[in-house]
Amino acid sequence: MIIATAGHVDHGKTSLVRALTGIDTDRLDEEKRRGLTIDLGFAYTDLGGEGLTGFVDVPGHERFVHNMVAGISEIDLALLVVAADDGPMPQTREHVSILELLGAKSMAVVLSKVAIVSAQQRARAIAEIAALLGPTRFAGAPVFEVDTPQGVGLDALRDHLRQARTAHAVSPPHGQFRMAIDRVFAVAGAGTVVTGAVISGRAQAGDSLMVSTLGMPARVRSIHAHNRPAQEALAGQRCALNITGPDLRREAISRGHWLVAPGAHAPTARVDVQLSILSDAPRALAHLAQVQVHLGAGTFNARVNLLQARSLAAGAQGLARLIFDEPLAALHADRFVLRDPAAHRTLGGGRIIDPFPPERGPRSASRLIELAALSNDAPEEALRALLADNPTGVVLDEFERARNLTARESDELHQRVDPKIIQVSVSPSSRAGRVGLAQSQWLKWLDAIEQALAHKHAANPDIVGPIESDLIRAASAIRVQTPLRGSSARIRSIAGTALRSLIEQGQVVRQGARLRKPGHRPTLAPADQALLDRVTTLLRDSALRPPIVGELASGLGLERAELLTFLREMAHKGHLLAISQNRFFLPETLAELADIARELAAKSVDGYFDAAAYRDASGIGRNLTIDVLEFLDRAGITRYAGERRSIIG
Repeated sequence: MIIATAGHVDHGKTSLVRALTGIDTDRLDEEKRRGLTIDLGFAYTDLGGEGLTGFVDVPGHERFVHNMVAGISEIDLALLVVAADDGPMPQTREHVSILELLGAKSMAVVLSKVAIVSAQQRARAIAEIAALLGPTRFAGAPVFEVDTPQGVGLDALRDHLRQARTAHAVSPPHGQFRMAIDRVFAVAGAGTVVTGAVISGRAQAGDSLMVSTLGMPARVRSIHAHNRPAQEALAGQRCALNITGPDLRREAISRGHWLVAPGAHAPTARVDVQLSILSDAPRALAHLAQVQVHLGAGTFNARVNLLQARSLAAGAQGLARLIFDEPLAALHADRFVLRDPAAHRTLGGGRIIDPFPPERGPRSASRLIELAALSNDAPEEALRALLADNPTGVVLDEFERARNLTARESDELHQRVDPKIIQVSVSPSSRAGRVGLAQSQWLKWLDAIEQALAHKHAANPDIVGPIESDLIRAASAIRVQTPLRGSSARIRSIAGTALRSLIEQGQVVRQGARLRKPGHRPTLAPADQALLDRVTTLLRDSALRPPIVGELASGLGLERAELLTFLREMAHKGHLLAISQNRFFLPETLAELADIARELAAKSVDGYFDAAAYRDASGIGRNLTIDVLEFLDRAGITRYAGERRSIIG
């Protein structure tokens, strides 16, 4: 359990933590000299339960709000300290707003310095606190009247904290390990130590992690959790991890970086968010305003790209894109605070919806629908909503990384949602990835392929069928009139996968370079059909070595030029294959020659074969071997590399 103080400067936060834990959290010489908390302080005490309870003491001065925010990104209970003689002050109000924006789970109020004020003043201060907390999630928080120097009220406060500690439910760690780094230092004989709040997952000694966003590998040597040696670091704990690595540079690591599992290292420079503006914000937040973003333990400069309006008034909510000056580590549901860098005051904050948004079309209707689905924190419900009515599916690797799911959690999610998972190209650069489609959408893709093929047959009854690229293009147009988030490469990849599935099922037949329905028989003019039958007989009789065009013309009693024109027309319609300018094959003959190439590659140790081996296996002679192999290269069946070939399709 982690407890953090909050409140105005000089209201007694540090002395309260010292009285509860026996630890002075002011560790800097300047803090001791000025009697002012400047940076985060940490203390631990035994409140019962398993392990110690951690305390984070934060600075109260408005100049150090960035340090305050760094310490409360992941706490279980906030101790709001309000001096009875002052009542709520400006930083009290700002700290309450920040705690609410960052999702602090609960709060207890400590009314300090009660021994120096009258009962009427105490009552007035309590009423002001109730009015301050009334509109927030902390309304009704218990108030403890305390005077730390005299020990007044400390026992009642300790009892409350013990009860809270006992009632605190520790959820099993989920997700990949993430720890927001708030301190980095060296320990003699041990090396680099980083401390922070563990946001998710678990890590053990010996684990390989990553300092993000630096991309610096680190191995865990040892762990302290809540100031005690531990076997593992778990979500919900404050931990210190002694890390090492061949390229680890302590001077490069700073507050704001993260220590994460390698799979959670995914720097991003733009995020789509749900944004809330404080009701007492001095002015509306303008589109493209420059802001400071406090996320995790770091502070970052960003520009706000509002997605639904030109400005957000005080008290308003809306979708926005934050565009950062530099990459940072952020995942779905991470909370943040926005501050005005000029006025040094909090404007609002929110939560991240999509840490990896598409660069284009942030305000399109389809994108806003997608963001509505992504805003659901439950992975199963969000994935179902994204899959519904989406013909281009969801890039699962991206979705699972954004949600920080482990491999086991991803598998369990797939079992519950049951998407059709296919390997596709998800970007113009053809980066391979897994895309999930709703089963209903997958069936519609299969139907689109068959529809497109039927249309092609109806439009061109004398042609065997379309080539693959034409059929994929036609089916894609049926399914995706206006491309959504998926790139054109991704859409073509989905259509291609659907086509291959239909070929495997026998619903589509591949005839040479053409595709047709099983029952489709192209209808040629009677004279053309008669001549094609004669050509087919001669080509079939010659087995794997069809005659050249001149020899065919002699055998048919035709002029070579006249026959060549006919052969080219039949090749265009898919009845023949033009292996070279002077030689035409039947599709089934070429299929037999392709099978020979596959057999040679399968028998080879490294999967490669050369032209000589193919010539010997086929018996078609050297010159025809070169023509056939070059055709197979062009058809995407083989790949030529350094005098040898391999099978690719």
